[in-house]
Amino acid sequence: MAFLQLQELFEHHHFHKEVATSSGTHLEYADNPILHPLATIDRGLRSVDCTTNLSSLETKDVATLIMNINDNATNTFIQHIRRRLSILERPLTTARGDGKSYIYSNFNPKYAQMAITILRTYYNFCFVFKSNGTMETPAQRLGITVKRFDLKDIIYLR
Repeated sequence: MAFLQLQELFEHHHFHKEVATSSGTHLEYADNPILHPLATIDRGLRSVDCTTNLSSLETKDVATLIMNINDNATNTFIQHIRRRLSILERPLTTARGDGKSYIYSNFNPKYAQMAITILRTYYNFCFVFKSNGTMETPAQRLGITVKRFDLKDIIYLR
């Protein structure tokens, strides 16, 4: 039912607008999101937007892509950041109840940025996931590398 609703919507809805210039016409991102027809248990209703030009696809193909959209990979990465980097830890409430304690926090954003960069690189090149029956890193799945790196390779730039 949701698929048919999306297919009908894409008969008229466009994520890009056609812009005429002196040298011809081209498509530009129109900032025209749609409401996803299926709500999720954890997030409810959400809007979907597309910055990629989909004009070469048929409406049923665009509807199929939209039906499969989720932000699980992004949420997983954010959870990894929250759980693995103590410098970005939320403040703890003290036992006395007199305020918040930043005992595990580091107030220098320079070091927080360095730690996030290392974690992002580790996540993409070292951290393996089971995908299509094989254990691969995100970089291997995308074809960026064939090797699984380890943390020493990242830290010492090998």
